[in-house]
Amino acid sequence: MKHVKLIYLACPYRDEDLNVRKKRCAAAHFVAAELSSQGHHVFSPLTHNEILVDLTQNLPGAHWLEFDLAILSICKKLLILKLEGWEDSKGVQVEIAFAKKNGIPIEEMMPPEEAKFLHIIRPSLPKSL
Repeated sequence: MKHVKLIYLACPYRDEDLNVRKKRCAAAHFVAAELSSQGHHVFSPLTHNEILVDLTQNLPGAHWLEFDLAILSICKKLLILKLEGWEDSKGVQVEIAFAKKNGIPIEEMMPPEEAKFLHIIRPSLPKSL
């Protein structure tokens, strides 16, 4: 089996406005799909955890952060999707600090135009992720 260089795609999620959360998930889904289409292997917490959070609503946020950091620990790069609010996102800041502490290279990426990803917004979204 060939060694896979896994990219961790970080972006903000939490916001009081459900529409903001939906747009953030859709943007993450779109970028993860684009990167995958280019031959990269991508882990996107919003993309990979969204349905699990929906199905296991009793698990605390700490559970998901622990899981995400375990995945980040094996990644070759942290890619920050610079959606509005990324600098204030506690989760993104924890991921950045973890990457720095563990020598994982960090890159930033501007988000795509909303028109490119709005069509993939899920009609329902868990209350918390």
